Amino acid sequence: MLDLNNKSVLITGGTGSLGKALTRRIFAEFPNVKRLVIFSRDEQKQFQMAQKYPE
Repeated sequence: MLDLNNKSVLITGGTGSLGKALTRRIFAEFPNVKRLVIFSRDEQKQFQMAQKYPE
């Protein structure tokens, strides 16, 4: 099984429906993820994600 604790993860298209679901799941299952980078071309959606996950 994949263990993302203490790993850096990049999600491209992270503000889409799949990217948001993957982000929620990573935070829920791997609380010790080192760094989660969410890439998106949509600035408004990036702002919304930053408000939801400020850390």
